[in-house]
Amino acid sequence: MTNVLYVPLDERACNYKFPQQLAQMSGCIRLLIPPESIMGYRKDPADCEALWQWLFDHAGQCQYAILSVDTLVYGNILNSRLHHRTMEDCERLLGNFRKLKALNPTLEIHAFSIVARVAAYNGSMEDPDYWETHGRDIWTYTILRDKLSRGEATAEERKEYTELVALIPPEYLNDFLTRRKVDRAVNLACVDLTHEGVFEMLTIPKDDTAEYGYAALDQMAISEKIREHRLMGRVLVYPGADELGCVLLARVFCRINSYTPRVYVRYSSTLGPLVIPIVEDRPLNEGIKAQITSLGGIVEDSATQSDCMLAVHSPGKEMIDSCFQDHKDLTFTSHINTDEFIRYINDYIDCQQKAVGVADVAFINGSDKEFMDYLLVSGTLHRVQSVGGWNTAMNTVGVVLAQTVIAAYRNRFDGDCGAYRLSEEFKMHDVVQDWLFQADALQTFFAAYKPKIDVFNLREHYEESYAFIGRELHRLIDEKFSGTYKGADIVLENLGCHWDGAQYIRFDLSLEGIAQRWNR
Repeated sequence: MTNVLYVPLDERACNYKFPQQLAQMSGCIRLLIPPESIMGYRKDPADCEALWQWLFDHAGQCQYAILSVDTLVYGNILNSRLHHRTMEDCERLLGNFRKLKALNPTLEIHAFSIVARVAAYNGSMEDPDYWETHGRDIWTYTILRDKLSRGEATAEERKEYTELVALIPPEYLNDFLTRRKVDRAVNLACVDLTHEGVFEMLTIPKDDTAEYGYAALDQMAISEKIREHRLMGRVLVYPGADELGCVLLARVFCRINSYTPRVYVRYSSTLGPLVIPIVEDRPLNEGIKAQITSLGGIVEDSATQSDCMLAVHSPGKEMIDSCFQDHKDLTFTSHINTDEFIRYINDYIDCQQKAVGVADVAFINGSDKEFMDYLLVSGTLHRVQSVGGWNTAMNTVGVVLAQTVIAAYRNRFDGDCGAYRLSEEFKMHDVVQDWLFQADALQTFFAAYKPKIDVFNLREHYEESYAFIGRELHRLIDEKFSGTYKGADIVLENLGCHWDGAQYIRFDLSLEGIAQRWNR
């Protein structure tokens, strides 16, 4: 077993637990991860000094490290948007990376540092308090400022920019701009650390990004630094965030096994590859190519030459939020051929006998309920190795790819009953989370409770809320699966949420007595 250090982006399951589960099914990785007690909680940052001490104590045992710069410098993903660190504070903490590498010269460090999002709405649950009243205005300000810097702003936009500068309180704007300046400097310093050989590779995900805005301005500065140091191929910049732990775990898995997965990509819609997903800055196909490259793979044009397939259920014409899917337009039927897509997935499995992952990204923030019903009724859900449809397109794609690539190398876990069960439980966890919860039960909960309580800060309504959600999930599991999957009971335990918000579900799922082989 190869020891791998891992410092996640925060304590939520997608960042903390998912990579551990992938490591357990890998057959070759022992993942060392800090205790959850020092990882922080929501806006309370992690104990950075304790995290660094933990790293120095354990690095000598490891060959690889997957490290979140945001956690080790700011405290977690939320504090990258909230902190008041000076550049001197950040430089001191960044210097620890040099010390870590100097003390452990054979340690291969795969770091990731986020281009912080600028949320396009009024709400302070995950942003500074003033985002509650001025979040949308600041987001618009960043878009217009970028357009002005490129000379692309219209006269109307220049007028709106001037009005926004007068409207947004100066102390709010100064706080935001000062933090962005520090965040950009930290990302550029990370590029320098890669140039120095401290980081083997650096991944810079763009969290909730767009074509214009501060993320775009940051990428321009980062790209210039990459060219200056000739680090093409060692510093990767693309949309994403919460999938990074899983993607980099898969990258290390591939490096340990000297494996370059050749991934065949198939879409359910003709225009799907060209759709620019919500909160992303490039066509879907470009984001997928970036994810495959990041984990060490190659996009393969031939199904017969591939090691696995990423089956992408894509929008017909444009992406919408999952909560609006009951009122979706005709393009989700006329511009998508689900019959052909499902038939092709099964044909690939029959003819190629290789792993398949299904990335359901027709909507943001949840699965396509109609598509998932089809996947289940056709029996295809039982045959694929991975399924996902949560949050952003790249969040979904990254996690699905990570599990699929590991399954491909391990021949779909044939002969390893323990790893097979872990993989099926991981898949079914995503099915319950992304389909039954996010696309269905959560919407039912919102309809019943949103007029009455703050569903993003449950507080005294926590127990009542998750009792309701638990009943809905068990009802849906009985309705869709009759309570079983591949002959095993679907057991949910420890149901609750992260960050006191109804949308951040957490639970454990087990499949007792699951069969080793099923419809291969």
